[in-house]
Amino acid sequence: MRTGPFSSLDVIDRLNACFVPVYAVNEDHRDGGRAAPEEKAQLRRIYRDALAKQLSTGTVHVYVLDSRGEVLDTRHVADAAKTRDLLAFLDGIVSRLGTPRGKPLVQPTAQSRPPSSPHGSLALHLVARSLDGRGSWDGTAEDWIVYTPQELKKLLPPAELEPGAACSPEPELARRLLTHIYPITENNDTGKNEIKEHELRFTVLSRAGGVTRARIDARLVMRHDFYHKPDGKTVQARLIGYVDWSTAEGKVKTFRLVTDGATYGGGTFAVAVRSE
Repeated sequence: MRTGPFSSLDVIDRLNACFVPVYAVNEDHRDGGRAAPEEKAQLRRIYRDALAKQLSTGTVHVYVLDSRGEVLDTRHVADAAKTRDLLAFLDGIVSRLGTPRGKPLVQPTAQSRPPSSPHGSLALHLVARSLDGRGSWDGTAEDWIVYTPQELKKLLPPAELEPGAACSPEPELARRLLTHIYPITENNDTGKNEIKEHELRFTVLSRAGGVTRARIDARLVMRHDFYHKPDGKTVQARLIGYVDWSTAEGKVKTFRLVTDGATYGGGTFAVAVRSE
């Protein structure tokens, strides 16, 4: 919905003027999830309320509540993801309640932000999307990978490495990045990914003015299940990029990495990673 109706200015206008939009991440609200207990309880209450009123229910669903928190109506995502259908649904709720337009209670902000990390850390912003609409969902997904200053010393080539020489970082540091190389699927739990083959290699290109530049080459073969049940689907990808960093401080100035051919589930996809 993010790249469908939630990208529509008409839908955005309706939601900001007449509703208080809230979304809940299923993984956070499951047993063991990071959501607060009272938030988990509220989601269960809303679900039971919809069931009692014989409305459609599900974990991937739109629920509209009144000011008392009681369920007014619901829509399955298969219908809500259609911009015209969602507009008609929202307008029907507004007409039913006679809701006047107003200003957003919370000003819109970026939904994807780097996590908090120690000073001098490297925060990598990853964006993934399908190239042909096959094998994965359409749209664009985002994620963040962070390396602390101590980890950067093990990730980047050592200062004594001369131009033309190459090295690979510790496998765990490479896997932390590569496990995020997959297109948009229902399963976003990287802990369920099984990396079968991988390589992350840095080749020093130059050292000048206190800045070192290295070429990045990577290769990945990884089992990534589309849903949360094993299905054997596999990511195969090659990546290429470069990194500039302060030779003395070890602080990264620029990090760029893109797929140079990636397939999954019978389709092709692309991933771009950059420092912020």
